[in-house]
Amino acid sequence: MSARGKGGWTVGFPIYNGCTLLDFAGATQVFSSWVAGGFESVWLAPSRDPVRTTEGVQVLPGRCFDDPGPIDVLFVPGGGEDVAKVMQDPVYVDFVRQAGQAARFAGSVCTGAFIVAAAGLLDGCEATTYWSQRENLALFPRVKVAAGYPRWVFSGNRFTGGGVSSSIDLALELVDRLAGPTASQQAQLSEQYAPKPPFDSGDPSTAPPEVTATVLAGQEQFLAAIREATLAVIGAA
Repeated sequence: MSARGKGGWTVGFPIYNGCTLLDFAGATQVFSSWVAGGFESVWLAPSRDPVRTTEGVQVLPGRCFDDPGPIDVLFVPGGGEDVAKVMQDPVYVDFVRQAGQAARFAGSVCTGAFIVAAAGLLDGCEATTYWSQRENLALFPRVKVAAGYPRWVFSGNRFTGGGVSSSIDLALELVDRLAGPTASQQAQLSEQYAPKPPFDSGDPSTAPPEVTATVLAGQEQFLAAIREATLAVIGAA
């Protein structure tokens, strides 16, 4: 029985080999909080075969694309270079397009934005993504990339989040919009989500330039793979 049938909401996470664990596990933790109220999280894939994340952890989908059940919120996680494959995979892109069009809210966190954009769900929307991939996302002619490095952006019933850890913030914002601020605050307290990192270097606006340069140098292949896939997708559109 879906959460909708109990007066709540089902959040569907389409996962894939090479997706990032925290992108969907962090949001799942928020939605699954007993005080969030009425949310059910479902991990989805073409089959029930184990899915290997970028961290080398294997997880099991709960449902398959051919029988996902009602989905109120479609939440697409990001990943590494494998996103370049997924955004060109008709099985994934068609599922995201169909489920997203039917959902009350649809969107992504991190580089999941490229899969959602490939499905056409961000056409005419403002969006964000992982900090180093903003220029690549701007290649989609009908997507307006938000200025700066916001943790989340809502554009109508479409949403996008920044990198990895933004999934927690984004989930709390979705709880607020669907169940109200009290439920969101209770979920935040339940998880004791009060981040105070040892360094203020979470995006290029605050990180030391040499730190940003080092991280970017290690992402050359990642950036090139997403750029090539994006050009292929918009060229085929």
